[in-house]
Amino acid sequence: MPISKIKNIVILILLVANIMLLVLLIPLARQRQKQQAQAQEALETLFTQAGVQLNAGQLPDTRPLYTLEFTPDDSGALPAMQALLGEMVLMEHDSTRYIQTYSSAVGSCQLSRGSVLTAKLQNQEPVADLTKDLSGLLVRMGLEPAGVSAPQRVRAGVYRLTAVQQMLEVPVFTAAVTATYENNILTELEGTLYFDTTDLVRTDDVIGCTAADALVAFLGSRDTLGWVGATVNEVEQGYCRADTASAAVVRLVPGWAIYTDTGDFWVNGITRMVSPLVW
Repeated sequence: MPISKIKNIVILILLVANIMLLVLLIPLARQRQKQQAQAQEALETLFTQAGVQLNAGQLPDTRPLYTLEFTPDDSGALPAMQALLGEMVLMEHDSTRYIQTYSSAVGSCQLSRGSVLTAKLQNQEPVADLTKDLSGLLVRMGLEPAGVSAPQRVRAGVYRLTAVQQMLEVPVFTAAVTATYENNILTELEGTLYFDTTDLVRTDDVIGCTAADALVAFLGSRDTLGWVGATVNEVEQGYCRADTASAAVVRLVPGWAIYTDTGDFWVNGITRMVSPLVW
């Protein structure tokens, strides 16, 4: 048999196989869509009966997130401090080696082993866009910003805004810094940032809960929380830091931030425990 005929037969077989596979997949996709619509309707009904407004059709897809751990290395913060304070940086440890102080001609920054930093800056150049400047600073420090809030006026000429760090393409709600600008000049930086995550590991195979499960847990904790709101505006998947036996070890637990008309809350994706979201 000529090779051309064999090729045509093979192509025909592959085409028929693809058509059969498509015929099988279309009903499954429609069934999944129907089940999803039914689940969204049931969730909305549950919240409506509780007197809470929720648009379940706008819930984000759930990513498979696991509990993570890492131990930041002191040396990992140096490039970030050089981006913040300039190349000529002097580093000193306190007597307990728990706090490092970085200093240069343009300011100083204290960084604890728990990744909490406080920076005082001077001789900075004025900037036109505060949000863009803070986002760019985090990038130069080797971090990924998940988002930057709009500037909030403190007093005449003084504004504050907050940037949240991102890891594995989702925000870490407990890794955020607040920047203070006076007359469009950065003067202070305070919060928590994780600079060295090279030894990031998964602690187990338990996947965090879905957005729907988190919302049900939130609604069930309404009385305990003392929440008197009437609207869930948005939910967002991400990480929060959990307690560990050692302050040097950072454990990040997956879960959901729930933004409402009267406050923000955190649902632990592993335990389903609900608590106010503290930035």
